[in-house]
Amino acid sequence: MAVLRAALHDWRKYLVGIFTQLLANPVIGRELRVRVRLGRGYLLQAAYLAFMILIVALSYEWVVSDESNLSNPVQIQNALKGFYYIVLGTLIALIVLIAPALTANAISLERERKTIDLLLATPLTARHLLTGKLVASFAFIVLLLALTLPVNAVSVLLGGVSFGDLLRAYVIVASGSLALCSIALFTSVYARNSTMAVLWSYLRVGAFLFLTLILLLLQSVTFFGAGGGAGVNFYFPVALLNPFSALLAADTTVDLIRWQVPSWMVGAVICLLFTRLVLTCAARKVGLYDKEVMPSLRRQLLVLLPAYVMLTTIPLLRIRPIAGGVGVVDLSVVILLIILNVAPFLALAGWIAPFGKDDDKACPNDGVFHLSKMFTAAPSGALPFLLTAWLLTIGAFLLSLYWTGTLAAFDVFLWEFTITTIVYFTGLWIFFWGIGRYCSVLLKGNSLVGARALTLGVISAIVTLPIIIHLLLFAYDGRSPALSLWIFTPFIAMTEDFRSSGTAARFFFWGAALLTIGALLGMLTGKRTERGAISLQ
Repeated sequence: MAVLRAALHDWRKYLVGIFTQLLANPVIGRELRVRVRLGRGYLLQAAYLAFMILIVALSYEWVVSDESNLSNPVQIQNALKGFYYIVLGTLIALIVLIAPALTANAISLERERKTIDLLLATPLTARHLLTGKLVASFAFIVLLLALTLPVNAVSVLLGGVSFGDLLRAYVIVASGSLALCSIALFTSVYARNSTMAVLWSYLRVGAFLFLTLILLLLQSVTFFGAGGGAGVNFYFPVALLNPFSALLAADTTVDLIRWQVPSWMVGAVICLLFTRLVLTCAARKVGLYDKEVMPSLRRQLLVLLPAYVMLTTIPLLRIRPIAGGVGVVDLSVVILLIILNVAPFLALAGWIAPFGKDDDKACPNDGVFHLSKMFTAAPSGALPFLLTAWLLTIGAFLLSLYWTGTLAAFDVFLWEFTITTIVYFTGLWIFFWGIGRYCSVLLKGNSLVGARALTLGVISAIVTLPIIIHLLLFAYDGRSPALSLWIFTPFIAMTEDFRSSGTAARFFFWGAALLTIGALLGMLTGKRTERGAISLQ
């Protein structure tokens, strides 16, 4: 209850702070004035608008040039829809290219000009500074979208799309561009110079778009559209973070049991929550002496992780339940749900577990488990925080099964499968946590960045090295290398034969073994030393 009250208090402060950060933020006014005074802003708008007009003209010429399509009303409608998708897709591609560049050097440029310290010396907090930079860049994106609204209105006049669908698509594009701007701003905070900030911004935005594009491809295939009909239900709400989702989601809804919520509303809320989380991560770097940033960040994660699990699980289970009346299991849905829900948590465990010196801020090894420090950056607070987040994640998943009616159809074998799966992935993330602590101790706590890089390298090597050796020394058996990774082997064996009595026992043994190894690694590095020094036992 104390955690819940603190989270509600944090959100109340956030909602109150929105008005001060937006209405009384001098950074927004300054950034907007600078953008208006610079001539390159007008040149960008002119080039952007001219390119869109050219695309509209070429697309229309392509549509009317095919005389065979003009003889059938159905073919005419399909051609006009294709015209709309071409124009909207081009618009989204331009916004995706422009959005990261607007905030990629927002903080790194201030650091190069030696003005960042002057800004932080004012009454402005790090969150005010970051919010001002982000809002000013987002306002420019909205301006670009407004400029092309008359151009895209041609699709409405020709009958390719309704005006309501066009506006909903614009909302999704604007929300997605806000998420991309926040990623670029986060990169700018941690970059050493503007050149690297721009480079890493586009790399991270590209990786982000690629991951969410996978979900959009799953949404578009007939396998997930067969149950409720394509264009009706949107099964992967997290994919709404991608601006390209506007091509699929403008006229869809998200099924949340009792409510059919329009996708554009769900996407706007998800993008706002994601943006706030990213800004809080960035504020921790800018405001090194702001003690409220880390507690706020971890409270947000405790709220957003269960919400993410429910938002991922419920829409998919509503269309393809895990268990039917006779206990038939859809293994593709099971595998997809577990990957979507567990993969972010495994990445979080590998990110939080390492510790070390961050800039000039020392981080001594203060033990393995201190419940009172779970909302701090102390090494002993990582494990209690991860345990709490994991329990909330499991609870959110089981609650989703209950609300969708899936839990009532579980038999003994499905309960064994669920419990052993939880044990296995519990052992897996504790194993990653132990590796993170061990790598930090090997570096003697001298560098947080180095500890995280070493942790990522060790985990990647442990996971992929066996399959690389197998491919080099043995004949290729035709299976996908991803399915041959040892972390997937027991899970795949369990899903293929989950009703066998021995399969569950082997799966449970794998999880218990990983948990034991991870716990031993954590305990071996848990010795506290004098004066903050760190040593191996």
